[in-house]
Amino acid sequence: MGRSDQLVVECSGVTRRYVIGGRGSAGSGSEVLALQDVDLEVPAGLLLALAGPSGSGKSTLLALLGALDRPTSGALRVDGVDVATLGRRERRAFRRRRAVSMLPLPADNLLLDLTGRENVVAAGHHRGLLGDVRSRADELLAEMELDAFADRPCALMSGGEQQRIALAASLIGSSAVVLADEPTGALDRAGAATVAAALRGAVERGASIVVATHDPNIEAVADMVVRLDHGRRVL
Repeated sequence: MGRSDQLVVECSGVTRRYVIGGRGSAGSGSEVLALQDVDLEVPAGLLLALAGPSGSGKSTLLALLGALDRPTSGALRVDGVDVATLGRRERRAFRRRRAVSMLPLPADNLLLDLTGRENVVAAGHHRGLLGDVRSRADELLAEMELDAFADRPCALMSGGEQQRIALAASLIGSSAVVLADEPTGALDRAGAATVAAALRGAVERGASIVVATHDPNIEAVADMVVRLDHGRRVL
């Protein structure tokens, strides 16, 4: 579908500081500047790759976009909501209304006793999908070349297969933004290429996806690549 004029993410001067080893009082702990004055606009219907070395701030930025944390300073809007000012309870409510969908590790996202299809269907029901959720789940599994694993319990799948099932579960539904942190990190080259193609396909159907990645497969299919280094945007 391509990008639209609507912005699903707007960051202006976003900074995140942490104190390590203390509570921040004088003489206790050391300060880590994870993000420094990051500006970013993400139009709807776009696949954005967040690139950069380990420790560059990619995961920190995803946590802020997913309303799992708040910036120390700066303005941050996701799906039109000023998430920088939300308290913990308000952030939880924001996530529950499906504005963002996080792709965590499979161990945190999958019910291993259920089959691949059952996990994706359960995710659809959790997000309040109506209609034939099973058919939509089967479409996603086929797109990710996982239809052969639809009836297999996730406990019997490889780590890479579980990761792709977790991705399908995150893609089903109508979240304004899907966030993924290194979704191909545990996959071989062929599996990574399949997941990259599935992400591209989801965007073509109207999804907006932000991916933190080291994978050239994902950068190659992204509409936009943003690079971070030492917490700063450098591209």
